[in-house]
Amino acid sequence: MLIPERFRNPASLIFLALIMVIAVVFIGYFIPDRTHIYSYWAGIGIAFIAYFIILKEFDSDQFNKVNYATAAILRFVLLFAFPLLSDDLYRFFWDGAQIFHGINPFSFTPKELLVFNYSWVDVSLFDKMNSPEYYSVYPPINQLAFFLTALAGKGNLLSSIVILRLIIIVFDIGNIYLIRKFLRNFNKKESLVFLYALNPLVIIELTGNLHFEAVMIFFTLLSFWFLLKNRWILASLALAFAVCAKLLPLIFLPLFIKHIGFRKTIYSGVIVGAIILILFLPFIHNLTLAQHLLSSIKLYYGNFEFNGSISQLLKSAGWTLLGHDPIAYTRIILLACTFGGSYLAYRKSSNILQGSFWFIMVYYLFSAVVHPWYIVILVCFTPFLNFRFALLWSALICLTYYTYVSLPYQQSTLLTIVEYCLIALAFTNEWWKAKRLKEKLV
Repeated sequence: MLIPERFRNPASLIFLALIMVIAVVFIGYFIPDRTHIYSYWAGIGIAFIAYFIILKEFDSDQFNKVNYATAAILRFVLLFAFPLLSDDLYRFFWDGAQIFHGINPFSFTPKELLVFNYSWVDVSLFDKMNSPEYYSVYPPINQLAFFLTALAGKGNLLSSIVILRLIIIVFDIGNIYLIRKFLRNFNKKESLVFLYALNPLVIIELTGNLHFEAVMIFFTLLSFWFLLKNRWILASLALAFAVCAKLLPLIFLPLFIKHIGFRKTIYSGVIVGAIILILFLPFIHNLTLAQHLLSSIKLYYGNFEFNGSISQLLKSAGWTLLGHDPIAYTRIILLACTFGGSYLAYRKSSNILQGSFWFIMVYYLFSAVVHPWYIVILVCFTPFLNFRFALLWSALICLTYYTYVSLPYQQSTLLTIVEYCLIALAFTNEWWKAKRLKEKLV
């Protein structure tokens, strides 16, 4: 017990909420850039300490109103903050300006487009972009949001940020609403929604850094809700929209089999594929455009590495034992392990939310790229499991921003080891406790 019973009251909760707000404001407005890693760690660390105390000591329904208000304030307080930890926004606004002026973002790389000397092109966006030589990789729902940011006009960067942030906040509030509906459906405590709603990583990465996981999660949850209500056609439609925000939710389709059977899942797959095709068609309507998109996707999944675990171990083992990176073999091993782990998750899961958590967990375990904002979806599904290690991971993964302290970017092997070792210990501890409890009940 961290807080004595007599101090567990709304005033104490408001004090903790105020600490979280101050920490988030500090990160959003007072840290110059992501090279100031110790300032960021201090701010996010304080926010997580307050978050974990709130979860432990104020999980009663009597505190729900204060916690909902805190969740809203933590998001809207960042409305005018400049994204600290990500430079993806420059590509967002570049793509939006292209669409606004009638140019397909998959037709030219930013470097190619710059040659035309269009008056509406904002060179300052180009100078800060992290991928000027590659075609856009963002799906159509993202592109629609990018288009809306272009309404602010050239040079109005803060206005574009506010437009995009409002879109993300609306979807994230939708996520909180849907999580609450699922909790009620499964007869779980409503206060479990705050595992997601108050999580500092969720707030900083989605609202703060403008990542579209908020949109992807909304349509994924909506799809699962329709599925649980036996409205599989609407579930298929929502899943297609989720894929058109981020490609990742496509891996959830096999989980439909448990709920609607193999035949309807095939029909669902056809619907999902057709909707994706229709939504992509305005952007990808010939072979050249398709090749442009695929080249960017291939570059991302084939060349980039960030915060991988088992993939990095295999790579290191290859260099140590063979003197080179045996990527052709390691990819086969990782793919086989991913499929094997996913099948086990499918067999063991009792509902689609649990199954999705373990699908994603397996996928990230063998992935070469695990950015901090990727973990948000695990936090989203955590209220429906007895495991809480993903909440620890959401805090530990903040260590990975140490990579950007210097140029060229260099990952810290030590921090990666600390991150995954602590996660493994937390998971093992929870798994062992769950196993012993099950044995006692038997």
